[in-house]
Amino acid sequence: MGNFLRLALFILALGALAAGTGALLLQERQRERALERAAAADAAMLDALRDGHVKSQRAILGFSALALICLVVISIVPARTAAAAPATDPAAARTEMRGLESLARATNAQRIELDHEREARHRSEQDLHLQQVLANHALQDKIRLGRDLHDGLVQTLYATGLMLETASQQLAARPADAAEAGRLLERAKSTLNAAIREARDTIGGLTPDALEEQGFPDAVRAVLDHLDGGRLRERRVALQSDLPAFEPAVRMELLQIIREAASNALRHGGATVLDISFAPLADGRLRLAIRDDGRGFDPAIATRGHGLDNLAARARNLGASLELDSAPGRGAAVTLTLPAHVA
Repeated sequence: MGNFLRLALFILALGALAAGTGALLLQERQRERALERAAAADAAMLDALRDGHVKSQRAILGFSALALICLVVISIVPARTAAAAPATDPAAARTEMRGLESLARATNAQRIELDHEREARHRSEQDLHLQQVLANHALQDKIRLGRDLHDGLVQTLYATGLMLETASQQLAARPADAAEAGRLLERAKSTLNAAIREARDTIGGLTPDALEEQGFPDAVRAVLDHLDGGRLRERRVALQSDLPAFEPAVRMELLQIIREAASNALRHGGATVLDISFAPLADGRLRLAIRDDGRGFDPAIATRGHGLDNLAARARNLGASLELDSAPGRGAAVTLTLPAHVA
């Protein structure tokens, strides 16, 4: 029996029971009233009312019995079962399983291929990154080599040229007194040998051994001795004794800055007085100041060659600030302020 038909019969049965019960109650009430009215009438009329009442009760009972039978039928007869599933064909099932197995193999093969492609792409990205790192290192080495050659070897050779020029002038001025010229020539020879060693160390990526073995004040004086060439009339070096012990890389950057600033004062400024001071400040920072009495220049319009660019680059490497104070006719001052943690 369908679910819809069962629901319809259930609703009809409930309606019949409700209607029969209501009608029975209504007739019972009417019968009581009629009996009360007929009490004063004759016996024949009373018998007629009783017969009608009996017939009505029988009809209502029959209708109620039919409703109860419908409810029993609805309760006993089960709902119509769904159509039985068709029997599975073994051959079709095997074919379907083979298809699923083939699909699984194809999916696994695609996954393996995607993994291989992903690994190959990852290796390519790593190789590209390595090439970029190597290229960047090569560029940095080239920049470092050029800076070291300019600030080291070129300045040393220039100082040697100054010594030779001074010796030549002294020989021309006083031929009979060649002792001072001979001393300058010996210094020039020593400086040339130092330049050769420095060139070898620079090409090998090493720092000069002589400057490494000396203390910082002695290394500063050795740099100035190489550059002087007898041109300086006065040289003042004031290095505070409470300066920290610098790391080798920081130490070499500071020495190269001093060498570049002093060389610029001699080569371009024609200075005869050089004043170098290096002391800690009250807030823990360090200040290096290099002043000369040379011709000076206007920093706003000065041609920026390797020297000024190298000074700025070395200051950046140290995390320091660099100030240039100069004007035509009043010399130049280079001030380097280093952070407290630079040591």
